[in-house]
Amino acid sequence: MFLKHLWYVKKENMNNFPTHGFLLAGQWVKSATVKSGVTYKLTALASQRVVYSFVVDGVPKYIGICEKDTTPLKDRIQRYKAQVGGSTNERISNNIKQLLDQGKIVEIYALKPSQKVNFVDLQVDLVKGLENPLIARFKPEWNR
Repeated sequence: MFLKHLWYVKKENMNNFPTHGFLLAGQWVKSATVKSGVTYKLTALASQRVVYSFVVDGVPKYIGICEKDTTPLKDRIQRYKAQVGGSTNERISNNIKQLLDQGKIVEIYALKPSQKVNFVDLQVDLVKGLENPLIARFKPEWNR
C-alpha cells in the first residue's frame, strides 16, 4: 500500500505539474567557478515576479516565490547560486549540486499569474497566495 501511494504521488506530479500553468524557464548547470558549484540558464520569465519550482524527472523538488514585488526570477535564483540570504538558499543549492553530480537534470519552471484577483476592495497577491497550496498539492521533498 505504501509503495502504491508513492507511485501515485510521483505519477500525479509528473502528469499535472505543467498543467497548472508552469512553463519551463531554464535549468541548473554545474560550475567550477562559483562557491556553490552551480549556476543557471534562464530562457523565459527571467525579469518577472513568479512562483518557481526546481523539477527533476518531472517531479517538483522545491517550490518557492519571488517574495518582494520588485524581485524578478533571475534575482531570486541568483541567491541560490551565490548561497546568500539564508540557510535555505545554501541547503537548496547543495541539493541541486548533488543531483547534478549524479548526472540528473534540474529544470527551473515558473508560473506568472496572469489575472488580477480582488477581494472586496483589496487586490490579492497571487504569487504569495499560490505558494502554500502548490506545496500542499505536490509535497516537494525540499520544502520544509
